[in-house]
Parts: sequence; C-alpha cells; structure tokens
Amino acid sequence: MPSSRKFILASAIAAQCLVGSLAGSPAQAADIPDNFFQEWTVSKNCTEQHAGLAARVAKGLKFRISRDTKAADGSYVFQTENTGQQRWNANWGGIKLQYRPGPEMKTLPADFECIPGQEASSSFLAMSNYAQATEPQYEQRHWYALARINGQLEHILIFPSTSASGPKAVIVMQSVTASNSIQLDDNGVIHLD
Repeated sequence: MPSSRKFILASAIAAQCLVGSLAGSPAQAADIPDNFFQEWTVSKNCTEQHAGLAARVAKGLKFRISRDTKAADGSYVFQTENTGQQRWNANWGGIKLQYRPGPEMKTLPADFECIPGQEASSSFLAMSNYAQATEPQYEQRHWYALARINGQLEHILIFPSTSASGPKAVIVMQSVTASNSIQLDDNGVIHLD
C-alpha cells in the first residue's frame, strides 16, 4: 500500500476515534439543566415490601446534587443529609451519578405512581422479584448510577421533573441480576419534593 494511502487511512481512523471519544465524553455542567442540581426531600417510598432498610428510605430525609461535586470522571455525587434520628444507609452516600440526556419529564409516568403499602397497584412495582442486567433505558433525561444498596447491585435512576404539581423528582431502583441474591431485590420508586 503506498504511503499516502496509509496516511489517509490512518488519518481517517484517528478522526473516527476522536469523534467516538467526544460522543462518549461526560456532559459538561452547562449542558445539564439547573433543576438537576438541587436538594430534594423524600415524600414517599414504594420499594418492594421485603426490601431492606437501605432501600426503604425514610420520609423526610434529604439529599442533594451540586455542580460543585463533579468528580474527575465527569460524574456528580449523591450527597445524603441526615436529619435528627433519621439516617441514610451508608451505601447511598457518594453514589456517582452520570447524566443521561433526553426530553424533560413534564408529567409523572403511570409506572412511577406511588401509593405506599399498595406497590402492586403500579405495573412497574407489581413486577416483584425481577432483575435487569443491563442499564434500563428511559427516554426522559435523568441521572444514572450503578450502586450496591442493601448488598444488592442496583440501577439507580433519578428523574427530576418540571411538573408544576406532583413530585419534584423520582428515584427508580431496579435490581441487577445476581445469581444467589435475587430475594434481595429492592425494585421500586421513591418520590421526592
């Protein structure tokens, strides 16, 4: 192969690698909507009934995500805020969140509705004892993390909402496939004001 063709081929491959790396690069803080960076308060918890205390986060607990908590890898940190006797399980503190772009969540999807004690009334929450190996794909923009909660790997998705009524954000938990601990599934949603 002539050297000029090798140079062109090498240049084309280098350009594709550069474009690929830019497409996979973390979102810049300026690209993430302002309502993704604030403090939220747990208003209700609809995780599976058998879920451990780490998943059954108490009403009134707060957490925040700040632009100031950007890590070197481009993620943002889930910062827990304990109040009096109520405490977040240590597994929640420091979860590294990645931004997933998409349309804003203007209304709460029916699957994310939450009536504590009536988890099976939602089609999403009625799917007890299931796990999902790959990252769940949702169209709406959200935060995403893979974290170990209650000894079980969980997909954690946080959907901040721009709705004038209802929750200001929703945390969705979906357990990751685990061969010997499927009974620890913590699937569910947590509503936030």
